[in-house]
Amino acid sequence: MIEFKYEHEKSIFGIVKRPIANISLETAHAKINTTMCIDSGADISTIPLSVGFTLGFRQNPDDKILEMRGVSGFGFPYIIKESFLILNSTKIKIRLAWAFIEETPLLLG
Repeated sequence: MIEFKYEHEKSIFGIVKRPIANISLETAHAKINTTMCIDSGADISTIPLSVGFTLGFRQNPDDKILEMRGVSGFGFPYIIKESFLILNSTKIKIRLAWAFIEETPLLLG
């Protein structure tokens, strides 16, 4: 069983506890250690524009630009990329939604 820490954040509902995971994302170009908010209802993990650039992602001509919408209805463009995710010494290949905006959290879906 894996246990996660909780980050306390202010919201319109007061202080909420958000589950977070300390992970690494790795590509052939880079490896970063970061914290991602865990969203068990998310279909895919998301990263903002700058994190994708740090991992060496670039838009290719064959990348299909998609639009993601959350519960709020706010949408943003993204493309699918692959990376390795390392959590507690376990390394798995995952698909990421690389957002073309900065205003999206690092979300572990």
